[in-house]
Amino acid sequence: MNCVAKEVEAIHDRGWTHHIPRLMILSNLALITGTNPQEFLDWMREQFVDASEWVMVPNVIGMGVHADAGQMMTKPYAAGGAYISRMTNYCKGCAYNPKERTGETACPFTTLYWDFLDRNSAAFAKNHRMFQQNNGLKRLSDFPEVRKRAQQVLKGLDKGEI
Repeated sequence: MNCVAKEVEAIHDRGWTHHIPRLMILSNLALITGTNPQEFLDWMREQFVDASEWVMVPNVIGMGVHADAGQMMTKPYAAGGAYISRMTNYCKGCAYNPKERTGETACPFTTLYWDFLDRNSAAFAKNHRMFQQNNGLKRLSDFPEVRKRAQQVLKGLDKGEI
């Protein structure tokens, strides 16, 4: 994933990256993969030179991985590859297609976004701000393939292959 590679490279080079990619790329990936919020917060604290407690906890726990039960944000900051493609230039030259949910070239963000919505659909059904996303999930005719691809992506991420 070009977007993740670029942000991790920036962190290694400077110990810093802008707030928006922290949310849109790094925190989003942690959220939609189901990464343990405390472990992700600890990783962020170790990586960033500006990792002040008063900034990291609300930004990571509240905004980034929505681990505060919605006290700070009324809906999770979750997005698929199409959003990342619209908002950045990371997708140019990436091996993955942000418009695809399934198949070998499907963007992991796109696949995992829909998988994340499915895993949390019962909780999101109570949130009026997630109504449109939950309805979109119901319209996916290829969801069994999305679920299968999501498991492949998660395994690939764990093995460092993606």
